[in-house]
Amino acid sequence: MLVYPVVAPSYDAVINQLSEGLAQGVDQPIGVCVLGELSSRSWSSRPRQVVAVGAAAYSAAKRTFPSARVLPVLVGTLPPQARDGLSRFVDPALVLEQLRALSPATEVLYFIHLQTVPADLVRRAQRSAEVLGLRWIPIAVSDLRAAALAIERVRGEASTTSAVWFHRDVLALNPDILVPPIVRRSWDVGFPVISDDADTVERGLLFALTPDYRAVGHAAATQLTQARAGLLDLRWVRRVLNARTARAIGLAARPAEETGFDVVND
Repeated sequence: MLVYPVVAPSYDAVINQLSEGLAQGVDQPIGVCVLGELSSRSWSSRPRQVVAVGAAAYSAAKRTFPSARVLPVLVGTLPPQARDGLSRFVDPALVLEQLRALSPATEVLYFIHLQTVPADLVRRAQRSAEVLGLRWIPIAVSDLRAAALAIERVRGEASTTSAVWFHRDVLALNPDILVPPIVRRSWDVGFPVISDDADTVERGLLFALTPDYRAVGHAAATQLTQARAGLLDLRWVRRVLNARTARAIGLAARPAEETGFDVVND
């Protein structure tokens, strides 16, 4: 069974894709239940395995189906009592491997992230950067004003050997305000700017790695049958490239490189 919280209509596609991927990974029909209906429904047959989207859905599913194997997915940290799950964040090593492949001259990485991002994920991102020989400059932001100030700092400091990674949800604070100035500076100076949001690539960022939710659903089905292994960062992604930006900043991505992306904007 898939249990999920009430979401905005724009996220309905995410739930549908998770459900499709989950169904592909099991050999029996699956049920889908919104969180608000979980306690009000009568269950003639209780599920033995549950995939719960988010911490609230996990807690509710554990209460409703105490004997079931419940796997939390798309969570920032493991909920209490959970021993494994799938994160809402893409594996930092995967993102930085892609950056290195496209921009081997990069030496300095500005990592702009929300203060609410788990410290352990920030440390893993730092280790991944240092393994690649990148100088690590993290900037934590709490709101739109702080994000705008971070961009002003980067606009003043970044050079052709710099790169900027806006971690998940930072640019979503207000993309109309935040994205244009950093894209203009990226093109003027010639340095890559990346994110975790495909929409920002359409607006001019170099690339993004975003969750492939069908693949995440399939991975959840597989994880239900595996030994518990803590919280796993997402390695099931869609890769989105802006080829025009690549050329504008001097990378001139070759067709062989472009074919490694699921979507290429030009």
